[in-house]
Amino acid sequence: MEATRIELDKEPDVENPVFIEGLAGIGHIGKTCVSYLADHLDAEKIGELYSHHFPPYTIIHDDKTVNLLKNDIYQLKRDDGRDLLIIEGNAQASTPEGHFQVAERILDFVDENNVSEIITIGGYGTGDVVEDPQVFGAVSSTEVREKYSDNGINFDHEVGQIVGASGLLLGLGEERGYDGICLLGETPGFLLSDPKATEAVLEVVEDILDLDLDYTELDNKVEEAQEVLKKLQNLQQQQGQDQDQGQQDLGYIG
Repeated sequence: MEATRIELDKEPDVENPVFIEGLAGIGHIGKTCVSYLADHLDAEKIGELYSHHFPPYTIIHDDKTVNLLKNDIYQLKRDDGRDLLIIEGNAQASTPEGHFQVAERILDFVDENNVSEIITIGGYGTGDVVEDPQVFGAVSSTEVREKYSDNGINFDHEVGQIVGASGLLLGLGEERGYDGICLLGETPGFLLSDPKATEAVLEVVEDILDLDLDYTELDNKVEEAQEVLKKLQNLQQQQGQDQDQGQQDLGYIG
């Protein structure tokens, strides 16, 4: 059996689609964004990607059945915009070799389906809670940056690297001749899920792809999450102050 394999329930039926990736990562922004797109656009699930490079555990459901970690693949045919191929999931590879192998297998699938462009989504942890999270962008070429210069993306940032599939698909995809952009939602990194940063990224994707999304579900989560984030940040700051005081006291005693 292949270490990394794609199992399709049906062959994709899309024309020159945009490929969108969002997997588990900091703030779960990539997975949450792409899962939200698939759900709210009524995209059709057509298959899964499995890999021996995913972490060695299974997911236990409410009925106590188990499933392997996987990434789900969707398609969306659009009459009023570009078709989409989507991959989202709860796992990434756990080794450098695995990351490269999974990314290459995904790009083989991209090749097989005549993808026109790649959009990857992730999070960038800053440690700070902000009222209006930015969306940082990285691109395969200066031409792509110019193309998306008016879409509310911050290209004037100091993000130095992208870890995992979101970066590799962009870099390896560029080697195969694909235009691509990575969108990174600014998040403190305190929580597994950051709905406010997720919404900020979704608004950019909506603009890029000329979509019409309903944010009601996310809006209900944003206020709750912001309160939790602020409490966690205050706790972290207090712990830092206590640690500094302890070091000062220790120095005095010694």
